[in-house]
Parts: sequence; structure tokens; C-alpha cells
Amino acid sequence: VVDNGSPDALEEGLRSFIDTGKVEVRRLGRNFGIAHAHNRGLETLLIDGCEWLLVLDQDSVPQPGMVAGLRNATVAARAAGVAVSAAGPRYVDPRTGHEPFFVGLGRWRFRKLTCAEAGNAAFVRADWIISSGMLIEARVLRDVGLMREDLFIDEVDTEWCLRARAKGYQSIGACGALMAHTLGSDTIRVRLNRNRHVPIHSPIRLYYIMRNGLLLARMPHVPSTWWMPNFKRLVAQFVMFSTIVPPRLRNFAMMLRGLRDGFLNRSGPYGARSGRR
Repeated sequence: VVDNGSPDALEEGLRSFIDTGKVEVRRLGRNFGIAHAHNRGLETLLIDGCEWLLVLDQDSVPQPGMVAGLRNATVAARAAGVAVSAAGPRYVDPRTGHEPFFVGLGRWRFRKLTCAEAGNAAFVRADWIISSGMLIEARVLRDVGLMREDLFIDEVDTEWCLRARAKGYQSIGACGALMAHTLGSDTIRVRLNRNRHVPIHSPIRLYYIMRNGLLLARMPHVPSTWWMPNFKRLVAQFVMFSTIVPPRLRNFAMMLRGLRDGFLNRSGPYGARSGRR
């Protein structure tokens, strides 16, 4: 367990597990960003000689058989000739019961991929998956590399999956694996051409969403088929969070700062000018 700056109460809650000797807690002291935390855990597992690495956020709850489902999907995909970068589970938001879809690249919009449309297949080919619940084989991680820590949070998993894609790998969604996972601090139902559950993010998260969306667009391994529809998504989020979702003025200000730093190619934690690249 990598503790990215949580209160002492976290370790007290894990005490009964720590005392068994089966759980190791690495306390970082402060929040270095999700990519840094992932990397410290992944490095430890690589050094320990693990062949399969599973990444989980603190708000994710694997359902029975999830890990076996991820591995089975990976084996099935390989048998079909797919060079798998990572497998991710279907996940359900326990607050709403809503199950998001997997995502593929399209020319003008992201393609929505569901296991229902895959029929009896054990997996769907996705161009990226969320990091929580991601199962990666150690040899693939060594080839692709660790997460980009300068992104801090948001689009970390997208960048890694697209970097792996540029090296010939394919992310997959495992239809036989399920996880409970909350995306955002809350959700709001938006009625456009259909009902949608949109996750609500804090102003600082909106900063990273805007900034990192622009940073990824500059990366040579990120195709135009990602950044063109993502630009449309950023515009929609900017309008919604600055006009509908409170705190509107704070959201507006932080998103502007994110866009500014993205244009100026600044990375790292918010406010740290040393993170420029």
C-alpha cells in the first residue's frame, strides 16, 4: 500500500493487516501525485520479481473473481493474436449503479465499446483503460516504462496506454471482471440527446484535466484521433463547470490556469514552476 500523504488514521486502520506481515505500507509523507505513487508500488513489485502487477485506487473494490477475469481475458486476447499492454475490468459506480463503457479511438469522436456488443467474447479492444484495476505483465511494463510523474494526476493512464499503443500493444477491457469504483467526488445527470452521468471534479482536478489534455496533444505518440475528440470534451467540460456546476467562478479560474499552463507546456504539481518541460 502506497500512502500518498494520508493522515495517521490510515495506518491505524491497516494495523491488523500490517501485523500479519502480509501488507507493507510505504508512507510518502505528502501527495506526490498518483503517477508517483503508482510508480513506487510498481517498482517494488518489479524488484520483488512479480510477473503480474495489479494497480488499485483507494476507492476501488474488486468484485469476486476480478483478477482471474483480467488474466483470463489477457490469455484469450493473446490467443487471438493481440499483444496486450494491460487489461482493465468493467466497473460500476456504487452511488448510481451506472456502468461506464470502454473507449476506442474514432476520427471525430471516441467510440463507445461495451461487452454487450462483444457478444460472447472475453474481451473488447480498447485504446486506453483507467489505471485502477489495471493488470499489467511485468515484461510489458519494462518495455513501455513507468507512468509519467510530471502529469501528477489525470490522463496518467491515458498517456501510458497510448504510449504502449505506439509500441504495438493493445489495451483490453475484460468482460468477465467487475469492480466497484467511484469516478469524481459526485455525479450529475445531464440531459442532452440522452441521459448521461457526468462525474463532478474539484477545481484543482479541473486544472489538471485542462492542462494535461493540452500536454498530451503535444506528445508524438498521442494520435490526432485522440486529441481532436478530446478537445471537444474539454470545451464541453469548460462550459458545464463554469456555468452549471458550483463553485462556478473557482472552476472557471482553475480551468483557465490549467489551459494557460498547458499552452506554456508546464507540468508537475500545481504551482510548481520547476515542472516546466
